[in-house]
Order: sequence, then C-alpha cells, then structure tokens
Amino acid sequence: MHESFIIAVDDEGMLLIDQHVAHERILFDKYRKKETERKLESQNLLLPETIDLTPAQSIAFDLIEEELENYGFGLMRLSGRTVAIKSVPTDLPASEVRNLFAEILDTVDKEKRGFAKETLRDDIAASLACKAAVKINMKLTTEKMQWMIDRLLTTSSPTTCPHGRPVILRLTMKDIERGFHRS
Repeated sequence: MHESFIIAVDDEGMLLIDQHVAHERILFDKYRKKETERKLESQNLLLPETIDLTPAQSIAFDLIEEELENYGFGLMRLSGRTVAIKSVPTDLPASEVRNLFAEILDTVDKEKRGFAKETLRDDIAASLACKAAVKINMKLTTEKMQWMIDRLLTTSSPTTCPHGRPVILRLTMKDIERGFHRS
C-alpha cells in the first residue's frame, strides 16, 4: 500500500507492516548477531570518503574506532582530525556513509559520560540498520515482501524497531467484524 506498507493476513486477522521499520529490525538483529560472532562483511568504496572531524568527533572516533571496524568499516586516520573511510558494511548505500559516520560519532559524543559498550553497540547497529533499510515509497516485489515478513517473524522483537517504533499494526477478525457491525 502506497509502496510503504505491506498488507498481510494470518489466522487472527490482518497485518499492516511498515516496510522500512520491519527491514530496520531485521538488519539490527543481523548486525548484533554478527557483531558477537565475527566482523561484518564490507564493500570497498571506489573512492575513499575523507571526513574532517570536529574536535569532539575526533575524541569519539578514538573511543570507537575498533567497534566501527567490527561493523565492517575500513578506516584510516590520515592527518590531524581527518579520517578516510575505505570500506563500509555491505548493506550500507555509499550515499549514506558520510551522514551515518557523523551521526554515530555525534551520538557517542553525547553519551560518552555514561559510556557503556553494550549501549554503544546497540546505537551503532540501530543507526546502521536505519540507513541501510529499504525506504518508504520504495516499490518491493512480492518475493521481497514475503522474505521480509518471514525474516521479521524470526527477529528478537518483531513488533518494534530498534528505536521502539511499532512495526506491525494488527486488525483482528473481531475488530473487522465489529467495524462492519457483525458482532
């Protein structure tokens, strides 16, 4: 529906699934699972992205460089506060690299007083999942929608995205019958 929501049915009624946040949940779980197993796969950028960090971002980068590499970033400190990004996680569109990198560093800077590695890993995985997930108004094939529903149901929390937003709205048969004054 409107190339943003997947309409599905199950034994209990009808489901309306937000394709962006559903894919975000799938990717978040994938990143958190891979991160505990081994380094995520990366893709090399044709041209490395060079980013001049603010002083605060530079400090944040020093704190989390290793974590970022575990998530599939290939990084190199050039001179001073300049960093080159040579490779990125395979799901991440190259156009999102600069924004995501700055977003992660800014999040770390804001939270470093209560610096906890587990929270940091969740923040990185959530930011990465959001940027890599299919967008709203993006046409999906029937196969991709089915894949997404199947994968969503195997995640750690199929009803919410990593940021806590709902993924699925359910309309039970009872709700539908009540709406048509049949109950």
